Amino acid sequence: MLNYLIMSDSISLINHKIEELVKKENFQDSLITTYDLDEKDLNDLLEDVDTISFLTPKKVIIGRNFKVLEKDEEEKIVRLIKYLENPQDTVLLILTCSKLDERRKITKDLLKQVKPIKLEESSINIIKDKFKDYKIDNKTINLLDNYYHDDLERLIRECDKLKLAFINDKNVVYSKAFDLLLKPNNNQDNLSFDLVRAISLKDKKQAITIYNDLLSYNIESYAIMGLLESQYRLLYQVKILSKNNLNNYDIGKILDVHPFRVKKTLELIRYYSLKEIRKIIKDLAKIDFNIKSGALDNSLVLELLLLNIKE
Repeated sequence: MLNYLIMSDSISLINHKIEELVKKENFQDSLITTYDLDEKDLNDLLEDVDTISFLTPKKVIIGRNFKVLEKDEEEKIVRLIKYLENPQDTVLLILTCSKLDERRKITKDLLKQVKPIKLEESSINIIKDKFKDYKIDNKTINLLDNYYHDDLERLIRECDKLKLAFINDKNVVYSKAFDLLLKPNNNQDNLSFDLVRAISLKDKKQAITIYNDLLSYNIESYAIMGLLESQYRLLYQVKILSKNNLNNYDIGKILDVHPFRVKKTLELIRYYSLKEIRKIIKDLAKIDFNIKSGALDNSLVLELLLLNIKE
């Protein structure tokens, strides 16, 4: 099958899939022509499909923003379907769209003649697909997800970077991956969340590592305390609201935070009672006050934090 219809709202995912298909069908050295069907007529693409290429034996024709046209223009789709019923094996035809009305008969007829590909936009699915031929642990998958869940284009680029770095043994090592990945602008929030997680899991070694990572951003100790206070306050609010059977989006809307932060915070609520969270928030406020008033040395902050991690 050399005729594909890719359905997705993500340009990055579409581009990635097009590259895969060109390679899969062995059209890497072919002439590639792209038509934006928001601006070009579908007939222009069809004429190109029917035209023999004199420059290369094979060619790739890409029709972006494809849509089933209005009733009075259906003859163009009919012409396309006729081609698809007897396509040229020297042409790789790839159409892309966000979605189609699959209830219409003409759409159903079209879908019988192409291989439809609906791309999931879940960052986790993208990561697993990119590393399907690699060994990668859940810790590294979660790191990629935490960093780039809201920037799929960056996620794809960083996955490609790691694949190249570990191409020899195809075994992605977390520590090396962490050093190689471009840290996102919101990484301070991610690290403060990870520090809360390390404290909740009583993982002193990881807590020290994360604390030092935060310091590497030239963040003062009192600012780290502020980040932690913010995370624990969010944890407290989410724990209360989660008892009302609200979903991530509803909670995020009430608290004015991204649903992804709500999702990650929900992973921690089972480690704390409301009483324990209130105590931690009060303790952090006291430490914060003592730092700002000069009664406490910044260097003692980590030690005080680790006192909350009991074996």
